Amino acid sequence: MKMADATKARTTTRAFDYSIPMVGIARAGGALVVAVLLTQATFAQAIFSMPGSVLFFWDGALELREVAATNEHALALQLYPGPWSHPVVARDASRVASGFFATPVPVANHLTLGVFSFTRQEWKTYGNFAEIGAPGISPDGTRVAFVAKQVGGHNAFLILDTSSGMTDSVTQLEAAASGEGPSWSPDGKRLAVVVVQKAGIPAIAVYDLSTSELNVVGKGGDPSWSPTGEWIAYFETGERCILVHPDGTKTKVVRNLGGLLRPYRGFRYPAVWSPDGKQLLLDELKGEGPNIDVMLVDVESGKVTRKSHNGLAVVGWAAWKP
Repeated sequence: MKMADATKARTTTRAFDYSIPMVGIARAGGALVVAVLLTQATFAQAIFSMPGSVLFFWDGALELREVAATNEHALALQLYPGPWSHPVVARDASRVASGFFATPVPVANHLTLGVFSFTRQEWKTYGNFAEIGAPGISPDGTRVAFVAKQVGGHNAFLILDTSSGMTDSVTQLEAAASGEGPSWSPDGKRLAVVVVQKAGIPAIAVYDLSTSELNVVGKGGDPSWSPTGEWIAYFETGERCILVHPDGTKTKVVRNLGGLLRPYRGFRYPAVWSPDGKQLLLDELKGEGPNIDVMLVDVESGKVTRKSHNGLAVVGWAAWKP
């Protein structure tokens, strides 16, 4: 399927600064924010999968952990009342983005996009929305794509420029795109998005930012583009992890949970690629509780290794920056 001639509208959103030290406690914008250094080398070494890189884990609520081979840092997401969507980490580990409630006490139709800069050690929030989907950060960390419902209005597919605070609205994707997080191509020229087809069936589509073409490449959700650009990983019915080339050719099933016995297993968050694009980390949810196993999949051989049991969800994997 091809769609063209997208219309774009530019708007300005106000940015609010929240300065946060990585070690210590600060109060900013009425929210208590904490970042502490932990020294749990045993835990880090037990789950770590690739030397020279860093993993990011989320506790499902208030804390994001940056885990290296010998230690870990904990970055608290704005506390009361915490994030609305799961946090997403840029591939260069420069930024973290997530949807948040915009006030200390949850208020309906009052959500915002929060972006944390590891370089500046601060949060900025953008916009005021009725609803906000999971974001997708460009490989260089300069742009954030997300779907949001405007207060008193309709859905909008937005691309934020983090330096200027300006947003581009891609009207072609407003009606079709779901709230699942988009994923950027390594060159930042295309996006893998989830569109809703007839009968409400979700599909993976590749949107070209320069030509405005939209091509469906598979049926499913939670796209994740590999750092090499060769594959897009996605989930079909929540039970199969499939790889497909960006042009829609050569699909490959790398993990199938459909044949496993109870308790029920399913994928919780989008697949996380290793920095070299050779491995995947999958968050597998068991039953109805917060019981997540992180599984490592070798793309070439198909070998699957359990890296953690009943632990935190992994949401990012980046090359280590000394």
